[in-house]
Amino acid sequence: MASLVSEADATAFFRRTEAAYRLPNGLWSEALDHGKPVSQPAFNWSVGVVLSAYASAAELDPTLRPGLVQFADAVHVYWNDAGPVAGYDVLPAPKPVDRYYDDNAWMVMALVETYEVTRETRFLDRAEASLRYVLSGEDDVLDGGIYWRESDKASKNTCSNAPAAAACLAVAKYRNAAALRAKATALYAWCRTKLRDPSDGLYWDSIDRAGRVETTKWSYNSALMLRTARELGLAEADELAKAAYRKWVEPETHLVRDEAQFAHLLYENLIPHRRALGWDPGKALAGIRANPDGWYPKRWDATTFGNERRELIHQVSYARATHVWARTQTSR
Repeated sequence: MASLVSEADATAFFRRTEAAYRLPNGLWSEALDHGKPVSQPAFNWSVGVVLSAYASAAELDPTLRPGLVQFADAVHVYWNDAGPVAGYDVLPAPKPVDRYYDDNAWMVMALVETYEVTRETRFLDRAEASLRYVLSGEDDVLDGGIYWRESDKASKNTCSNAPAAAACLAVAKYRNAAALRAKATALYAWCRTKLRDPSDGLYWDSIDRAGRVETTKWSYNSALMLRTARELGLAEADELAKAAYRKWVEPETHLVRDEAQFAHLLYENLIPHRRALGWDPGKALAGIRANPDGWYPKRWDATTFGNERRELIHQVSYARATHVWARTQTSR
C-alpha cells in the first residue's frame, strides 16, 4: 500500500492553510470568504482540530514546533474561568459562559499531543484541567454519561462520551493512570450500553433525559469508540472497524464518504486496521478532489463544488489526515 500523498505535500498544505487563515492576534479565522479570512476567530471545535493538525505536522517537521507553541498558547484565551468548573469556551473570553463537553475533550487530546511534541509541561497541565471540566459533565441521570452542552443538559451524546473516554486514556499515559483508565472503561461501557445499535454494532447520536434515542449515525462517533476499544485492548475493536468500514468507506475509491470534520477521525482510526480491511489510506487521500482554488470541500466524496465559504475545519481535517498517514509511513 503506497502513499500517494507525500510528507512534503502535507506540510506544504498545512503551511498554506496557516498563512491563509491566521489572524493578526495569533488565532485562526473560522472561514475564508472570497479568499480573505473573516474576522471571527474559529469556534473551539475548529481550534481542537487545528491544534491536532499542528501537532502532527510539527512532529514530522521540527521547524513548525515554535509555531505550535505560539498557537497553543494563543488559544488559551478560550479558557473561561467561570464556575462550577473552568473549561474552554466556544469563543474567546471574556464572554458569558457557553461551554461544550465535547469541545473540551477534543482539546484534551490535542493538548496531550502538543505536550508529546514540545515536552512543555504546561500543555499537559492544561489537558488535565480541561479533562476535569469534561468529567464534570457526568451525573446519575440515565445511570451516568456526560452531557453535550453545559447550558442545555438535554441529551447525553456519543460525541461527548466517546471522546471523553479517549481523552482519559490520553492523559492516563502520563498522569493518574489507574483512575483514568477505569473512568475510560466506564464511559465506554455506558456508551456501548445506551447508544450502540445492536443490528450493526455502530453508534447512534444521543439519548435524551427521558431515554429517547436519536438514531442518526455520525462516522466520528464510531471512530472514537473504535479508538477507545483498541487502546483498552478490547477484541471487539476489529468488528467495529469492519462495521464502520462497511458503512462509510467506498470500496473502489477507498474514500471515506462523510463530511471532513467527521471523516478525518474515522480515517485515522481505521489506519491500524487497514491490512485486515484491505484498505489503502493513501489511495483514499489521493481521491479527495480539491476545489479549483486548491481548498478542500465539505465532503471527502464530493465531485462538484460550489462557491461556499471555505470553512477552516474542512481544511485542517484534511491536513490532520495527511500528516497522520505520513507519520504512519515514516514510522513503519
